Amino acid sequence: MAGGFNLAVERGDVEVDAVLRDFPNGGTAIDLGAGFGMHSIPLARRSYSVVAIDSSAILLDVLRANAESLPVGSIEGELLSFPGFVASPADLILCMGNTLTHLEDRQAVEQLFSLVADGLRPGCRFVISFRDYTTALTSAGRFIPVRSAGSRPAA
Repeated sequence: MAGGFNLAVERGDVEVDAVLRDFPNGGTAIDLGAGFGMHSIPLARRSYSVVAIDSSAILLDVLRANAESLPVGSIEGELLSFPGFVASPADLILCMGNTLTHLEDRQAVEQLFSLVADGLRPGCRFVISFRDYTTALTSAGRFIPVRSAGSRPAA
């Protein structure tokens, strides 16, 4: 759904650059809902030590396979449990893509925000994005481009 790994990481790189343009590289970053590493890998390339947290072991396996020697640690876990996986406050916490929609209700979102506030060093940054599903997409925005491949991995 992301157009292939390399294209998705390229898009993630552009997004990370856009939201961190005025923020120094390096330090500790937590990528909540990291999936296959669309944002984790660009962060690690910017000298962040990344803690990538996702509930999908399959997506984290893809991240591990592609992170190579980059400083990315992957953890299978739920969003709201992230404080248990980090030893000290972070310089940057990301929660991008459709990650917020995995939370059960507004109370869970508020709990996440509270945990993030406690999990950041003073003066550091929380970057969040989400897809608004309250309005139906129209025209070409209704479609999800999928790249064809000669073979597909077994499910």
